Amino acid sequence: MDTDRFKNFEHDVRNLVLAFERQQGADYRYFDVDQLEIIADYYLEVYDVEGLEAAVKYGEQLFPLSSVIRLRRAHLLSMQGMYQQALEILKDLEHTEPDNTDVSYALGAVYSMLGKPRLAIDYYEKAAADGYQLDMIYGNMADEYYRIDDKDSAISYYKKSIDQNPEEERSMFNLACAFNELGRNIESEEYFTHVVTENPYSKSAWFTLGSVYSWLSLYEKAADAFEYAIAIDKTMFNAYLGLSDAYRFSGDLSRSVQALRDAIPYADDKPYVVYCIGRIYLDAGNYHTASTYFHDAIKEDPSFALAWNDLGRCSQSLGYVDEAAGYYRRAIDLDPDSDEHWVCLADLYMSSSRYAEACALLESARTEAADRFVFDSRLIYCYFRLGRRNRLFSLLQQDASQYASLYHTLYNQYPDLSSDPEVVNNIAILSAK
Repeated sequence: MDTDRFKNFEHDVRNLVLAFERQQGADYRYFDVDQLEIIADYYLEVYDVEGLEAAVKYGEQLFPLSSVIRLRRAHLLSMQGMYQQALEILKDLEHTEPDNTDVSYALGAVYSMLGKPRLAIDYYEKAAADGYQLDMIYGNMADEYYRIDDKDSAISYYKKSIDQNPEEERSMFNLACAFNELGRNIESEEYFTHVVTENPYSKSAWFTLGSVYSWLSLYEKAADAFEYAIAIDKTMFNAYLGLSDAYRFSGDLSRSVQALRDAIPYADDKPYVVYCIGRIYLDAGNYHTASTYFHDAIKEDPSFALAWNDLGRCSQSLGYVDEAAGYYRRAIDLDPDSDEHWVCLADLYMSSSRYAEACALLESARTEAADRFVFDSRLIYCYFRLGRRNRLFSLLQQDASQYASLYHTLYNQYPDLSSDPEVVNNIAILSAK
C-alpha cells in the first residue's frame, strides 16, 4: 500500500480508509454513517472513482435512506459524467433539506459542469451561508462570472477568496490572468505587492507576483519574487519554472539552467525538466549540449516525442541529415497527431532538395493536419520544383475557398514562385475571387 497518498490527511482518515480497504472481499466490518462520510470524502478529494463507488455502495447497504450517503452517490454520478442523474438526487435532497449547504454546493458544481453559470452562482451563494470554505466557494463563483465575461465581478470574487485565504493559489493566479487580459497589469502588481506585504509568508502570493512581473518584462523583480516563494517552500515546483524563465528572458542562461536543475527533485515529470534544459541550449544554438539533455530525457522516457523531434533539430543543425530524419520519423511514430513533427521532416527533405520524398510525406498527412495550409503551402512548392504543374494548380484551386487570403505569403516563403508568370497569374485570379 502506498501510504504517501495520505500525506495531506489526518491520521484518523488514513486509519479509516485502510480499515475499509482491508475488509473489502473479506469479513465486513461495521462503519457508521459519520465514518463512511469521512471515507467517501477521502476518495472524493483524491478523485478515486472506484474507491468512492465502493464506499457509496457499502453505505447504501447499511443506510439506504441516509442523506449523507445519497449526497455522495450524487458526487459519484458527477464524477462519472452522469449529471442529470446527479441532479435528480440533489434536487430531491434540496426539497427535503433546503438549508443543507453541502447540497447547495454540489448543485452549484453540477450546474457549472452543465454550462449553466448563473444557476451555479446562485447555488454557490447559498452554500456560502454557513461561512465554511469561503475561499473555495468565492473562487468558484469568480470562475463562473469569468465564464459569462463579467470580469469585474470575477475580479471582485477572486479578491474575496484571497481575503479569506492568502494561500488560495487558484484564485490568485486566475485573478492575475483576468487583470492581464484586461491590460491592467500595473493594478495587478499593486494588488499583489499589497498581498505579500500583508502576508509575507504566502508562497502563492509571491509566485503570482513573480508571474505579474514577468508579464511586465520586469525579470529581475520576477526572479526575486520566485526566489521568495522557493525560500518559503523549496518544493514549489512551478516557482522554479518561473525563476528559470525569468533568468532566461533576462539573458542569464546559466542561472536559468540551474533553476531547472534545482527543480528536478520536486518534479513529477523529471524527463520534462531535463527536456526544458535541452531547449534552453537548443535556443542558444548550443546543439551538442542540447542533444545530451534530449538523450537523457529520452532515456528516462523513450516515448517523449518532443525530445525526439528536438533531437532531430540538433542533428540537422549539425549537418547529420540522415540521423535527423530518423529522429523526426521516431517523433512522428510516437505522436502522429502533431503537425510539428511532420513539418520538420518535410522541411528537412526540402532543404536537401528531396522534393519527391517531401511530397509523399505531406500528401500522406495533410488531410489529418490541424493546420492544413502549413502542409499545402509546402506541397505547392514541392509540386513547383518537381514540375507537377497540374497538381500545383489543382491544389491552388482546391484550397482557394479557405486559404486564398494567404496565397500572398507563398512569395515570402518561396520567392522563386514569383518568377513563374503562370503561377503568379493563377494566384492573382484565385485571390481576387
